[in-house]
Amino acid sequence: MPDWSYQTLFKPLLFLMPPERARSFTLTAIGTLAKLPGGPAMIELMGHMQPPAELAKSVGDLTFPTPVGLGAGLDPAGKALDALSRFGFGYIELGPVTLEPLSYPGLTLRETMDVSLTYSAPLENPGVAALEECLRRSPAVAIPLGARLGFRPGAALGEATAEREQLISRLQPYCSFFSLDYRAHQGEQPWSDAQWQEHLSRLRLTTKRPILLVLPPGLAKEEWLSLLSIARTAGLDGIMVAGGVKKAPTDAKASQALLYQTGKPSREAALQSVRWTRQSWPDCLLIGSGGIIEPADALAFLEAGADFVQLHSGLVYAGPGLPKRVNEAIWQTRAAHQAVGTTGVNDCKKQAAASVTADSAAKQDRAARGFPAWVWGLLLGIGMIVGGALAWLVAVSTVILPYDEHFLQMTAEQLSQISPQLLSFMSHDRICLAGTMISIGIIYAQLSLHGLQSGIHWTRAVLLASGAVGFSSFFLFIGYGYFDYLHAVLALLLLPLFLLALRTRASRHLPALPPERHNDRVWKMALWGQLLFVVIGFALTGAGLVISLIGITGVFVPSDLVFLCVSAEMLHAFNERLIPLIAHDRAGFGGALVSDGLAVLLISLWGFRRGEAWVWWTLLLAGIPGFAAGIGIHFAVGYVDFVHLLPAYAAVLLFLAGLMLAKPYLTEATKKGD
Repeated sequence: MPDWSYQTLFKPLLFLMPPERARSFTLTAIGTLAKLPGGPAMIELMGHMQPPAELAKSVGDLTFPTPVGLGAGLDPAGKALDALSRFGFGYIELGPVTLEPLSYPGLTLRETMDVSLTYSAPLENPGVAALEECLRRSPAVAIPLGARLGFRPGAALGEATAEREQLISRLQPYCSFFSLDYRAHQGEQPWSDAQWQEHLSRLRLTTKRPILLVLPPGLAKEEWLSLLSIARTAGLDGIMVAGGVKKAPTDAKASQALLYQTGKPSREAALQSVRWTRQSWPDCLLIGSGGIIEPADALAFLEAGADFVQLHSGLVYAGPGLPKRVNEAIWQTRAAHQAVGTTGVNDCKKQAAASVTADSAAKQDRAARGFPAWVWGLLLGIGMIVGGALAWLVAVSTVILPYDEHFLQMTAEQLSQISPQLLSFMSHDRICLAGTMISIGIIYAQLSLHGLQSGIHWTRAVLLASGAVGFSSFFLFIGYGYFDYLHAVLALLLLPLFLLALRTRASRHLPALPPERHNDRVWKMALWGQLLFVVIGFALTGAGLVISLIGITGVFVPSDLVFLCVSAEMLHAFNERLIPLIAHDRAGFGGALVSDGLAVLLISLWGFRRGEAWVWWTLLLAGIPGFAAGIGIHFAVGYVDFVHLLPAYAAVLLFLAGLMLAKPYLTEATKKGD
């Protein structure tokens, strides 16, 4: 459920449901997907959310892939742990969890005007036994896990301490750190400072894993600083600012409950709490959360002194792509700071090391082959364009080549006697193939010039996937006994260029763009444009598969035979080699269309970023020859069956709408510090 589908399709539907039902439905759906064969690969394909390696952060013996985590409360039962771990988070905080199941009839409110979620305390959970079972069934989780520990409401100090000790003991095989919710005792007789000191000190002795005290923003400064002193004296590792601010009940149903509101209304209080903590306890491990709805909010917490930021309500309002966007904003902010010499020493070393590695790899590529890999990719694209242009020229002139006539043992004039429309029909297939080849060539040239040249890894993945399909499609028609010499020569010339282009390491995660900070209107419009291009990519890929299947089975669709005014049996009777020749054209065009569709799809999934104007121009320029050939040739030869052309008409409308919606975002001239 990437942002382009969440914001446009799923969020409006989910927000029609009660919050609890919407959450359960979403977690069940993505959790089920992650457990299906190929499900994890599908999540990676749709989102490409793995964070840049340079964002990895170490705390003691622990390494977090990124300083962006998922807070407790969104998935207390662990229904979607496998899926959520692939969303680009550096860790996931489980819970809140108690020793026994807590089925308190809590209240959850989703207040869209405030961009907030309101929960009643305590939060219900299925108990530690259910969480243990979930963790046993989730061996694929590759990021650190934490657990927010609660205890039974109304428990005395000794009982609460004993319960949390048991929780630590049972969850320690699975969890890398623990967090202790300060609010767990609220609503009962407050503990004294001495009781808190005793409680935290005993828990500190239970494990060597990091322990953090979870404090809700909105506490008075004196109380906040007092709790910091207690946690520090007890030997805890740090503080987690989380849980939201207290909210007054708005109706009788909630009048007896403690309500906490997280989201936009809690942001300023949470930021102030982070500043107090960093000033008072400079070397603590500090996790900030509260109202992180867009990347700018996360950057504000890091600037205030947080070591990590934690998402919660932002995942509901901004979508599952938020961690990826925050990761990219952090990376790009560091890169920008490095450029002006204001980033931290460690970050500078990481970025510099990455730059040196990339430069070294580029030099090795040049030394090995004389040209950097992107030049070979550019030559591959140019070769595809030239090959497509030559195929177009043949298709509009002679239509068939001498070796076609030799294979058929018939001339073009003799073919026309079978059906006056036969050569026009063959021309229509071959021009469609030519336009698709030119489209692919434009895409490959652009990927090489703007992606491989900068070492951007996703552009290499697109080239690999599309090219592997395209070159493999050469074998679709060999079984017919027909060998296309021109196609074979072109493939032999271009295949080495394809392989040489792939020898680049292309290990860079992102281009050097200013960080994207806001969920503004331009971004939301672009998500609709991205959705339309994803649909086009899927449609082209599917159409190519169908055409290839038709080419290697029935060869014709009913409208083809109506246009030809002849049956397939009659064509076979005139010349038994004629249908294999036409099938070769169809299978080749279908394979090329799959290759083209995959390239469009993957660029649409992975390449949409603010200011990436070359992506917009790539989609525009690649679409022109494809649609011009696919639709124009039908009118040129008089094959204008409306139903036959309806998918092409629909694709053109989606193409134009997608370009208009995405243009302000992709071509925007971003400014540093915006």
